[in-house]
Amino acid sequence: MLVWELTDRLDALTIPLTALTDPSTRWAVFGGVLLFLILWLSLFRKLPAFLYLAGALCALILLRALFTDGWLPLLWVFLLTQAVVSFRFSRECTFLVTAMMFLVYQGMPWMDDVLAGRFHAGLIYENFPAILEVGLYFVLNACLIRTLRKVRKENFQLKRENRQLIERVNEAHRSLHEYIVQLEEMSRRDYLTGLYNFSGFQEQLTRSLARCAPDQSYHVICIDLVDFQQINLQEGTDAGDQLLVTIARRLKRSLPSYAQVARYEGDQFAVGLIGDDSDLRHALEAIESVFSELREERSFIHFCWATASYPREAQSAAELIRLAEHRLSIEQRRIRHEEEERQRHLEKLSAIGQLAAGLAHEIRNPLTSIRGFIQISMMESEEMKKWESIILPEIDRINDLLKQFLDLSDTRPSRFVRFELDGLIADVLRLLEPKAILDGHQLTAEPPPSPVMMEGDPERLKQVLINLIKNGLESLGEKGRVWIRWKELRDRIHIRVQDNGCGIQPEHMSRIFDPFFTTKGDGTGMGLSICHRIISDHGGQIHVTSQPGRGTIFNIHLPIQQLNASPVAIPPVAGKEEGNPRRGGYAEAEPSARRGKEKEETAAEETILALRPPLL
Repeated sequence: MLVWELTDRLDALTIPLTALTDPSTRWAVFGGVLLFLILWLSLFRKLPAFLYLAGALCALILLRALFTDGWLPLLWVFLLTQAVVSFRFSRECTFLVTAMMFLVYQGMPWMDDVLAGRFHAGLIYENFPAILEVGLYFVLNACLIRTLRKVRKENFQLKRENRQLIERVNEAHRSLHEYIVQLEEMSRRDYLTGLYNFSGFQEQLTRSLARCAPDQSYHVICIDLVDFQQINLQEGTDAGDQLLVTIARRLKRSLPSYAQVARYEGDQFAVGLIGDDSDLRHALEAIESVFSELREERSFIHFCWATASYPREAQSAAELIRLAEHRLSIEQRRIRHEEEERQRHLEKLSAIGQLAAGLAHEIRNPLTSIRGFIQISMMESEEMKKWESIILPEIDRINDLLKQFLDLSDTRPSRFVRFELDGLIADVLRLLEPKAILDGHQLTAEPPPSPVMMEGDPERLKQVLINLIKNGLESLGEKGRVWIRWKELRDRIHIRVQDNGCGIQPEHMSRIFDPFFTTKGDGTGMGLSICHRIISDHGGQIHVTSQPGRGTIFNIHLPIQQLNASPVAIPPVAGKEEGNPRRGGYAEAEPSARRGKEKEETAAEETILALRPPLL
């Protein structure tokens, strides 16, 4: 009774589509039915596969109940539903879904016949061809679905492979782009120092000028190492390259982080920075500090620089660089001209020195005779004896002046031997310490951790140290200080003599090593000239830095080994007493036995030399 009641209700809901004769209207209704079926199936999409299949079958049964007049092509609806549902199952379950669909499609007419009492066994036999045809439709549809699934799977596989290929191509493009960027960056960098090269600096300069505000200035500083080729010739290209790397590293460290540092044309550097004149001044001070530190390690380093500013002096990047390089070339020519003038001046002084040496020899001989006759006359005449305190010191002063002339023009080769520098400096300090204590000054030595051995002429180097320390003591005020440091730097020796005295005026700095130049009334002006001559004969360099009122620093750089050194070595000064340090940080040192006799003979002369005024 329940089944009959349900059938009656469905018949009441049946849509009378026989009245729809317009094809467009029929297809619109058919489309609406398919839309209803799709919406119905979407309600069960999240259910398990078999429940989803059951929902689809229920929807199909409902559609057939609504459209009983046979107008709706249910076979095509079943076939479409079979296709939709089969994609929810695995490929192996396709024929299972097909069988379920076929049984439901074919079983619904039989159910109608059963309910109407028209079903009999012969009915199946009579409709067997139609049943077989419908079954073939479902089987062919299943085969088509399997083929579509396979094609769909292959399509997904191809899409996945295509995406992977696209990702690989994109990754290759990114890598290629990064590599090109790296190559472009490398083309803008110097291979040795890692700084920008000329083209890279121009690009950075152009960008910086474009970012400059109207009230901002951009400064370019060009730096050139003077006589850098001589460094390569003397120490080799490897040492020159290492020096360039050191300069680049220290410039980057000392200059502000926003400054752009570049190296181009071998030994030239360039610095660009945004700022006012005070920023430019601070940058120049930092550059000067870098090269001052390098000069303490390598005294032969010299440099010159030139600047140009935007927009005050130039209106473009190319014009700015061109102006700075032009000024640098002018500075280079000026330095070369000064060096040539200095060389010509030294040649003239050499000629004068040779003439003075000849005259000194000729004058000393009669001067000795005059001194002897005066001493004899003083012994015989009381009238002459009262002038002894005036005549003899003046004769000694003339004789000492002639001796300095001879020292300055001395062309005899130095006697290079191997000796211990610590012992030599200890001898000099022992000689000069009484005068320092007498004047209330402090004389300090700062020796290295281990003794320093070197080759040179110890007596002439002692003369250099005596002159420098005496000059320092003479420049001190009340309770001043002079200290000396020395250390070994690779294949060179660095000696530093420093005082906190009155310093040297800037206008005198360029002339202090010139012969006969002095700022003291009782000086001869040959002391530092002799020092410069001795250091040059040793293949070394001597440089001075000074600030008025703050003191003076002399830096001496000497090679450890001399090409023509004697194989005979002077032993180090012996007898350093442990636990008995001397004033100034150096230990007492006894003279060696080999030089003992010589020191006894010259002790008086050295004492007189130490008590005389310093030579400047």
